[in-house]
Amino acid sequence: MTTSFLNCLLVLVINLFFIGSVAAQRPASPTLVAMSSASPAGAGKGTTAAPVAAPQFRVDSIFVNPDVRPQFVGGEGALQDYLLKNLHYPSQAHRQHVTGKVFVRFILSANGRVTDASVVRGPGSGLNEEALRLVWLMPLWQPAQQRGQPVRVVCTIPINFEE
Repeated sequence: MTTSFLNCLLVLVINLFFIGSVAAQRPASPTLVAMSSASPAGAGKGTTAAPVAAPQFRVDSIFVNPDVRPQFVGGEGALQDYLLKNLHYPSQAHRQHVTGKVFVRFILSANGRVTDASVVRGPGSGLNEEALRLVWLMPLWQPAQQRGQPVRVVCTIPINFEE
């Protein structure tokens, strides 16, 4: 491999990160249950509220800042290895000396699978498609968690391409 290609890969790996992000939907409202403890004669006793259940979130909620962020299985080193092994700098971009960052946004499912991936911004010339290909082919991640339960989360990864 050429030194410039290895440098490109190193820059790509260094600039790769994701932003786990807060629920796109609000949790369901808690329900209050009032119990009457009035005497048969109604002698001035009021009502008492039962304990309120903790708010629950919907199964289809998408979080942007969960309690526990998702992680590529094997950690940051494994993600770097994945990128080094699978990145193919597009020949069109290489010939035209096109460089830059491609921002890919995706939803990581509650089982750690990439869904709904799309390019937010990028320089084109094949770099957008290559970054999107890398994201779609990623193996399962350790999913995000909210209150101890795996949840869907939105992530954005900037992938830097340099010659």
